Amino acid sequence: MSLDDLRNKILNIADTTIKHSRDLNIPSTEVFVLEQSTTNLTDNKGKVDSRDGLVQGIGIRVAVGKKLGFASCTGFDEETIKSTLKQAHSIANVSPENPMFNGFVAETKMSKEGILDPDIPHLDADDLIEKCNIMNQEVDLSDRRIISGSFGANIAYQGFAIATTEGCLASSLQTTFGANSYFVVTDAGDRKTAQDFVAARKVESVEGIAPKALNKAISSLGSKAFGGSEVLPTIWEPRESAPFLAFAFFNVFSGSAYVEKSNPWKEKLNEKVAVKELTVIDDGQKPDTEACQSIDAEGTPKQTTAIIEDGVLKTFLFNKMYGDAAGFSTTGNAQRGGIFGGTPYENIPVVGPNQMMIKEVAKNLEEQISEIDKGILITGTPIGLFTANPVTGDFSVTCNDTFLIEKGEKVHPLKSISIAGNYFETLNNIRFIGNDTEQSGWPIDAPSMTFLNHTISD
Repeated sequence: MSLDDLRNKILNIADTTIKHSRDLNIPSTEVFVLEQSTTNLTDNKGKVDSRDGLVQGIGIRVAVGKKLGFASCTGFDEETIKSTLKQAHSIANVSPENPMFNGFVAETKMSKEGILDPDIPHLDADDLIEKCNIMNQEVDLSDRRIISGSFGANIAYQGFAIATTEGCLASSLQTTFGANSYFVVTDAGDRKTAQDFVAARKVESVEGIAPKALNKAISSLGSKAFGGSEVLPTIWEPRESAPFLAFAFFNVFSGSAYVEKSNPWKEKLNEKVAVKELTVIDDGQKPDTEACQSIDAEGTPKQTTAIIEDGVLKTFLFNKMYGDAAGFSTTGNAQRGGIFGGTPYENIPVVGPNQMMIKEVAKNLEEQISEIDKGILITGTPIGLFTANPVTGDFSVTCNDTFLIEKGEKVHPLKSISIAGNYFETLNNIRFIGNDTEQSGWPIDAPSMTFLNHTISD
């Protein structure tokens, strides 16, 4: 199937479902149609596992005044769709009114699509095996320190369409390619892991991924205990600073939490919340990211939104309903399924980030390290990032991949340590924001960053 064929298919299903809704005399309906095709392949010591997947389904919201009903179905069978419409209508009739609801999207307006690779729908497992072989051939797996090494590649293409009885009919397509190498190594009782990956909207080169991951794992061997407790700066590699900031940002940027008065920054709009050097943008229009789509999950055009500008909180993120309730416009941040997955057509729209970006400032990772008399370099994602207190911002995480920094140089890797602090204080204790952003695999990309006043202990 070509991408054009996919778009025509899902638009036709969405439009036909709206016609069925009118035939059933349903007052107001929103239809979300999804089709997704995936191929995933892993090669672990020559054992190849290939899996194909196809997801098709429809999520339907019905409004009777301010009363809402939702139902979903798998597949595109016409009679099943009609039954799902009736079910959603029945649920709406007996539901309490939602005072925040002010109608579905009523116009067909679209922003730009992200990069689309027309070749991806025509690739198969053999093409992914070739990518895995390239990664495998770049490393010497005979090194006795290597316990395991695995290689993976995946492709996917999908499209979703939105239609409403109010007049919206729009769609968005996406193609993705990913590849990764993962190693487990050991020496003298010390065990370390590391990975590297590429994730893109089109097929990319995989050269260099495996050597980088293996070298990172081996260089972390020979770790020593930190030995005590101390308040120190922490320096975070780009792919680690992103998830570290994710928890705080997901919570305090939420427009739904703002409306429901559970957002700890609900009174801080247009106030200073971080150092002046920090600017955070939510970008739904950066073409090479998965988040770049012509519409969000309820039919609003995606956009680029400055959330924090020069340390000042400028806005929250909203979908249509919460934007209407707050007296703000939607920022094009409706999602289905949430940031950690979930089948989109089985879920109603919620507020979530597109792709948050930290504006680069200066000093790459090595330059930041050279400025630190004593500190900790974080080279792996800590455990427990999402156990922080969402109200106070207090956090305590465990990190197994760190190095001790002394007099501007990496001294040696460390055994497992804990890092504790407060997210809100941390944003006002940023010493450096780097200029070396990397793709993180999270809905936030960031450069390397240095934070002051974190408590480090064994």
